[in-house]
Amino acid sequence: MAGPAYAGVRLLDDADTSAAEAVRLAHRYRDMFESAVWGIFQTTPEGHYLAANPALARIYGYENTADLLSALTDIGRQLYVDPNRRGEFVRRMHEEGAISGFESEIFRRDGSQIWISESCREVRTPEGRLLYYEGTVEDITRRKLAEEQLLAAKQKAEDASRAKTRFLATVSHELKTPLNAVIGFAELLNVDLSQDPRLARHADYARDVLSAGRHLLMLVDALLDVSRIETGTYALEMENVAFHPVAEACLHELAPIARQTGVTLTSELAPDLPRILADRRAVRRILSNLLSNGLRFTQRGGRVTLKASLRPEGFSITVVDTGIGMDAAAIPVALQPFGQADADLSRRHGGLGLGLPLARSLAELHGGSLDVTSRPGGGTSVTVLLPSERVLA
Repeated sequence: MAGPAYAGVRLLDDADTSAAEAVRLAHRYRDMFESAVWGIFQTTPEGHYLAANPALARIYGYENTADLLSALTDIGRQLYVDPNRRGEFVRRMHEEGAISGFESEIFRRDGSQIWISESCREVRTPEGRLLYYEGTVEDITRRKLAEEQLLAAKQKAEDASRAKTRFLATVSHELKTPLNAVIGFAELLNVDLSQDPRLARHADYARDVLSAGRHLLMLVDALLDVSRIETGTYALEMENVAFHPVAEACLHELAPIARQTGVTLTSELAPDLPRILADRRAVRRILSNLLSNGLRFTQRGGRVTLKASLRPEGFSITVVDTGIGMDAAAIPVALQPFGQADADLSRRHGGLGLGLPLARSLAELHGGSLDVTSRPGGGTSVTVLLPSERVLA
């Protein structure tokens, strides 16, 4: 009922105000429904559309909502590419009452296929009786295509990596046999030529061949170890290992290189180091790699020091050098197989970029870790920590 009028103006009573507000809200929600970017729907649990907005009609390839409602009468049979998808949708709605991000491949009106993501909830009476489902639909075809392309690229990269690993393993294995022959004959020549002073220069040549052969064999062994670790075929042979003899053998092996490069190679090993439960060959490989790296990047007159001690958290092995060092950004690169923190330095100092990553992998196979600290011009410190369970009483 209208209120009184003053000076030609009719005042609205409470009933009129409520009705007008309801009309405004109805128009507002209708506008939102009609202009929404996402598809909006209401359906029966059996799979019949009760309402749909224009966006949903466009997603499904229909001219308008009337065409969609008249043509799409059985959602489970007509819409989903997988005929069981509607059943899965209803099952989850029954169990959860609402679902979000339900992704499915569907048929558009012209028979083409796209991907959609549905979010939906149940609408029930105050007594709990199910009336209908209502929710939204988003076309995610572009995203799914990008995901498929990314997955294909990832698979291609993994296949290439496996092919590379197989190639490295095969080539490395084939190189070892002739290399062992070269090293063996170089050793014999060195012994024979050293007995005749007139052939001293030839003996030096034989020693150079022997040194180069051993260095190449070390690189081949490193490649084999990397390929085995990447394929998961590197098997540790655990034994009771005394650290001192292994460290002394590595230091003795690298002493000629240290003398040749003018670098002092020293050790600071605690005298009462306990034995460790480890793979002896892997421990020696770790030491050789870290010491070789230190020698390679330390200038003449510098120093490389091997340290080992027992800590509360485990058995610590550290190699410290006074070499050229590297900045913090270069450390993650140097820890990747074949990673070269500086290509120019690598060309000058040699190496395949396998020393640090191989040492880290071998440490991790023992349940340990490898940590690098370095700064340009300030040297590098590399610490391998084997867990306390590797320490024998």
